[in-house]
Amino acid sequence: MTICEVRNIRKSFPGVKALTDVSVAFEKGEVHAVVGENGAGKSTLMKILGGLYETDSGQIFIGGKEANIRSIADAQRHGISVIYQELNLMPALTVAENIFAGDLPGFAGCVNYRDLNRRTKELIDSLGLNISPADMVSMLSVSERQMVEILKALSRNSEIIIMDEPTASLNTREVDTLYGIIRKLKADGKTILYISHRLREVFDISDRVSVLRDGRFIGTRPTRELSESQLVEMMVGRDISQLYRYAEHPLGDILLRVNGLSKRGSFSDISFSLRAGEIVGMAGLMGCGREDIAKAIYGLLRYDAGTLEVDGRAVDIRRPSEAIRNGIGFVTEDRKDSGIFALMTVRENITINILRALSRFGLVSAQKERELLDEYARTMNMKYAGESQRIMFLSGGNQQKFVLARALAANCKVLILCEPTRGIDVGAKAEIYQLLSGLSERGYAVLVLSSELPEIISVCYRALVIFQGRITGNILRDEMDENLIMRCATGSGTYFSEGASV
Repeated sequence: MTICEVRNIRKSFPGVKALTDVSVAFEKGEVHAVVGENGAGKSTLMKILGGLYETDSGQIFIGGKEANIRSIADAQRHGISVIYQELNLMPALTVAENIFAGDLPGFAGCVNYRDLNRRTKELIDSLGLNISPADMVSMLSVSERQMVEILKALSRNSEIIIMDEPTASLNTREVDTLYGIIRKLKADGKTILYISHRLREVFDISDRVSVLRDGRFIGTRPTRELSESQLVEMMVGRDISQLYRYAEHPLGDILLRVNGLSKRGSFSDISFSLRAGEIVGMAGLMGCGREDIAKAIYGLLRYDAGTLEVDGRAVDIRRPSEAIRNGIGFVTEDRKDSGIFALMTVRENITINILRALSRFGLVSAQKERELLDEYARTMNMKYAGESQRIMFLSGGNQQKFVLARALAANCKVLILCEPTRGIDVGAKAEIYQLLSGLSERGYAVLVLSSELPEIISVCYRALVIFQGRITGNILRDEMDENLIMRCATGSGTYFSEGASV
């Protein structure tokens, strides 16, 4: 039974056609994934259903009847709720107050907290959650806050729940919890529209998947009938499998050597090396200490013991400026909050670390800045409107390229990348992988920290595996597989490939 259908939806913004004649139907009681590259139009379509945007033309049908959705309130009246990636909660209020904000039970301005907490407890029990109506939202984990958003949707009797990148900030265990909730909602007849860049999630949780590309509807298929490569081809319109392969080439001299690096309470006796032309993955479960290892090498975290060598020279790196001077670049996993300078221009975002090198008598050369921007825009296929465009308005994939270009512009030899493709679409991922392959061929040493094991297996020469702050695996690419990496990452075994660099 079709619960929601859009027909011939069109939506334009100044200079951009976001959606062109998009028609798609969603069935009652299904998990329906909506996928596409950044800019494909999937978020625009969901915002139209959620009442944030109005269509230029086209029709929306809910339960077979045409619906006029012009506001969030209209969407909610038609049983549609949206859970955005950036959760819309009030941390200083309780779970109950957040769920029923705007509809608090009471009389003459006085809230009936007994009734409020009772109604909230009924909702919590319906999903089997382990939170209390009186808990302050500020004290909840990210996954628990996500559950509060779902409870808000249920409190409005929503039949259609749109989830936008719901696992972006969740660990593996929390993702499993979310999956359980989604399956329960489906069993109760709710329809889940699921937006995600993570294709594995699409295959794990969805019944059907619809693909948008360049603002046009490409097709809807039962998920079980698709392979990942087929879905990728629908999304990008081409076969990109070749872009995922590690480029085979001889390795050069050791550019980075880490000896016995230790930080009390985080990691211990970390020793490894990176050679010119080598891409090394670092895998491990959340909290294993790998991010702290990377930060210690870059000077963002003080280590207690151990030594570092760059290109055969002993170095004592205690702050990022020293790492940059010694040829180490770093790309953070948190692109939005600590990667880009959101209010600055694309030109300024590339050059901010090397202003002294671009200056004469204390004045920065705008011409040199433009030349540098043009060089990286050409070699890294960056897309932007002009040199004065604020970087906050670029897609996630293009923002990531600018953060990477900033590190490269400082003439680094060693590049540390933390979750380099988090939150970007499959096409942009392939471009990032191709860039990394090109860097390795040019003699850079690259360390990639990633939670996505297929990513490590696809692009890395070998993988270091961390468990509770120690290296439990050093695995060459010919021996890499997800099961082996996970055994090392969970402490159920160790594995060190014969002949792997240390």
